[in-house]
Amino acid sequence: MVGGLLVRGMLAGLLAGVLGFVYAHQFGEPSVNTAIAFESYVEYDVHQQPREVELVSRDLQSTAGLGTGTLIYGVAVGGMFALVFAATYGRLGSLAARGTAAVLGLLGFTAVYLVPFVKYPANPPSVGDPVTIQYRTAVYVVMLLASIASMVFAVALQRRLVARFGNWNATLLAAGAYVLAMGVCYAVFPAIDEVPQEALPNVVDAVTRADVTFPPTVLWSFRIASIGLQVVLWATISLVFGALAERLLENPRVAANRRVKSAV
Repeated sequence: MVGGLLVRGMLAGLLAGVLGFVYAHQFGEPSVNTAIAFESYVEYDVHQQPREVELVSRDLQSTAGLGTGTLIYGVAVGGMFALVFAATYGRLGSLAARGTAAVLGLLGFTAVYLVPFVKYPANPPSVGDPVTIQYRTAVYVVMLLASIASMVFAVALQRRLVARFGNWNATLLAAGAYVLAMGVCYAVFPAIDEVPQEALPNVVDAVTRADVTFPPTVLWSFRIASIGLQVVLWATISLVFGALAERLLENPRVAANRRVKSAV
């Protein structure tokens, strides 16, 4: 049974990766291209550094590279989603397969992406000091683990409180516990603000190369596209996997065949 769910989760993730690639290519790549142009301007025009030979062309990065990344990410998330579903199916009250998948998708998107993103939002190329990349990555991973652990605790707390307070009140109390835990993490974890202070000459209407902030519209567009990509991935996995899991677990004909085989 777990193997069947795992295959379906990976298939749902594969489809999510395809849709994610299309979305990222159409809505995310323009901001990335502008940010790369900014980086080139700062390095080669402002600081007069020698130009480096590209090992991988930008066209290849934005097509095959982007597609490979989204597909691998989608399949990996889909597989893990299936395993979590297998562990929680039937333990979230009276929710059926589709409902369980939808709830897990919402909780997963919130804990794995949205909450860490609010504290440490995604940045395009040229935003951030390369020297601090390991530190920034480590802090983000710790924040991610704290968010996932808090969400698992909140779900377990909700199930414990249902009998005493009812489903609605138990859900509100568990959500409050998660928000409180994340509020503490937000206050304790260090802030990271490394937006550069030079701009592209075609972004600002100036004859001279004035020192101004990194174009905020580029940063905003990139972050909105990042959120949209995750919404596409998580929504596709939740909906497609929910439908596939329902056919496997709740189809009367499949269930009857399973009973016959077990009796034989």
